[in-house]
Amino acid sequence: MSTRANAIKQKLELRLKQLLATGDLKLPSERILSEEFDTTRVTIRESLRQLEAEGVIYRENRRGWFIAPPRLNYDPRVHTKTSFMDYARQQGFIPRTQVLKVTTEYADDYVAAMMATSPGKPLYRIERMRSLDGRPVLYENILLRADLLKGLDEKDLSGSLHEVIRNDFNVKIERTDLELTVSTLPEKQAEALSAPVGLSALHFQRRYYNEHGAVFEFDSEYWRHDAIAIGFGFKNK
Repeated sequence: MSTRANAIKQKLELRLKQLLATGDLKLPSERILSEEFDTTRVTIRESLRQLEAEGVIYRENRRGWFIAPPRLNYDPRVHTKTSFMDYARQQGFIPRTQVLKVTTEYADDYVAAMMATSPGKPLYRIERMRSLDGRPVLYENILLRADLLKGLDEKDLSGSLHEVIRNDFNVKIERTDLELTVSTLPEKQAEALSAPVGLSALHFQRRYYNEHGAVFEFDSEYWRHDAIAIGFGFKNK
């Protein structure tokens, strides 16, 4: 980051505090900011992107820059016990789930390997977008064994999917495998989250096993990097 951009970044941080004091979370346009700070839009953009990388501000496509709201405190271990809707509400957020697509397809070689099944097995694919206080933060791509959950595609999938699986199909989650990596938003996920392609993201992949040891669900989740804080609690022995 250039010395000039770093100096502008410090001025922008002061400007953000002034906006917060007035309750205004939307930043002026890049043109207005460049005039206010007597610099080029290139320098302003460099400073804004640095603040974006730090999770201080965020962009929405065609709407501009905003001050980032508080993050959701997220412990991945409680995912199977407490739904997204519940733990978001517990932290004072207003959560919403939008079902984007529900389709039936067949496992290719990669998915079959990940789900420890054979190619050609029928699957349900559920794509959902989840938001906090009206801000899209999470894109879910969920694959489920259709032979183990027949009729799931006819259920209401806008709430807790695992509650439906437990109550309507009597399937118990016996074990979960989790992989977390730092990634960027692909085009489809970025569009759903009103975010720029290539924005930093946290990528979760999960496999859920039933009581018989079969993988019945394989998830891929993309979170905006500025939307959650990962944390774990431990008991001292």
